[in-house]
Amino acid sequence: MTVLPELLELPLAINLLAVFFGALGGTIRAGEDEHTDIVGVFTLAAAMGFGGGIIRDVLLGNLPPAAIRDPLYFVAAFVAAAIGMGFLYYLHKLGRFLWWLDSIIIGLFACVGVNTALLAGVKILPAVVIGMIASVGGLMLTDILQGRPSSIMYLGPPNAVSGLAGAITYGVLISFVDPILTTVLATAATIGVRLTGPLFHTRVPQPRKHAYELKVRTAFKRARKEGTLPEGLGDLAPGTGALAAVSGLGAVPALAEDPESISALAPQDEPVAAEPEAETIYIDEYSPGLGSSSAAEEWIASLEDEETGESGEAEEQQPA
Repeated sequence: MTVLPELLELPLAINLLAVFFGALGGTIRAGEDEHTDIVGVFTLAAAMGFGGGIIRDVLLGNLPPAAIRDPLYFVAAFVAAAIGMGFLYYLHKLGRFLWWLDSIIIGLFACVGVNTALLAGVKILPAVVIGMIASVGGLMLTDILQGRPSSIMYLGPPNAVSGLAGAITYGVLISFVDPILTTVLATAATIGVRLTGPLFHTRVPQPRKHAYELKVRTAFKRARKEGTLPEGLGDLAPGTGALAAVSGLGAVPALAEDPESISALAPQDEPVAAEPEAETIYIDEYSPGLGSSSAAEEWIASLEDEETGESGEAEEQQPA
């Protein structure tokens, strides 16, 4: 990679810029808790500012980390925390602007993380992973210090995935494209992936939920093949995680092409029977309400009972 030495002039300026705005974001997060004192504000600012860089250097064996060797990192975090405390009220009103800024910082940290790993002789795949970790490491440390469930580890918008997209883009293009242009393109990829959260309500998939849906779908198909489905259940809704149940016991009669002919055939003193409405029953083990069809509720609950019974029998058969 002949272009990598040119990147040696970039990391310090990019890191300081990322540390500044990262620390500013940490200050805003600290301001959300009225019990955080000034020491807590500076601690969270430092953690979010250069936490990802410290994790990156520890993984690469660059000890002591650059944030500790160079006092400019602490100066950048201190200035950002001071500005954040002074203008916290106004910064809270800039949520949309700070969201864009945070997206840029995630992309920059991902680029610097991949670049540093490649310069250390790491192969492209682990370098991309290190870049992703560096892009969200500060946010993870901040969540831990505040005692919050990490937003990176739980269901939510694609923050870590956007950092991964930026790291992959940087790692792939750095061998062929100018370093500065590569950084711009990787940051744009990060912003693009992260934008899918607010624009399209994208959420990182839950493996446990998909495994539960697969179990219900498999049991449904097996029961339908064996003819043991309860009466009133329809077919699986295609492309969704839901069961479509038709309320009503009889089959829906085929309608004529002319709606007026139906009214003519029906007695005038008796209302035309309404078509049974289809009900949607969502497959979600975390929600107690699975719809209004008792047959579907009982059938899905029976799957849980069978699984519990099998696990209990297995425990009883184990020798003491």
